[in-house]
Amino acid sequence: MRQTILWITGWAVPAGQLRRCAAEALPEFAHEEIPAGPGSLAAALSSSAGMLGGFSFGAHLLLHAADPRPRFLLAPFADLKTEAGLGGAVATTQLRQQLRWFKREPDAALADFRARIGAEPPASDENHDRPSLLWGLEQMLAPGRAADTLPVGSHAIAGAQDPLLDTGLLARGIPGLRIIDAGHQMHPLLAELARLRQIDA
Repeated sequence: MRQTILWITGWAVPAGQLRRCAAEALPEFAHEEIPAGPGSLAAALSSSAGMLGGFSFGAHLLLHAADPRPRFLLAPFADLKTEAGLGGAVATTQLRQQLRWFKREPDAALADFRARIGAEPPASDENHDRPSLLWGLEQMLAPGRAADTLPVGSHAIAGAQDPLLDTGLLARGIPGLRIIDAGHQMHPLLAELARLRQIDA
């Protein structure tokens, strides 16, 4: 029976996208996905999955989890705010502006965010959980802290061209962070994870 990786998605990532991409990159595992939201960390920690993973905001939620299972963190951040000096590259004023904009015009705010990170356009029938997205932005404005040592078997991977991250600073706060030639897209990060897993084996 294949081991399962339970993934927490990133902020505004379309439902099912992370699970599908992870299944393509790591077919030897079964993959489950839960959206990033107020209850996602508790759901992940109470799951029976053998490993936990997260992309971007989902990785942030898992960063300080008190759990011994291996973690696969793609584009993680300890604190997204530039002023915190922990590897985030988004000004606090920009996050606050994004929050205000999302409250007024959520569709326009989401489209702008996707354009900034180079994400693929969403499906026309896509529906997001707006309260969870609002909660996510509020969490990104909250104070963060550097990561503790990750459990044995974990991998943290970030793209050197990620517009949301200062990977030089980020590497100081996330032990063992692997920086590759990529942006904020999950595909190359998952490909690197697959390569590292082959080395682990």
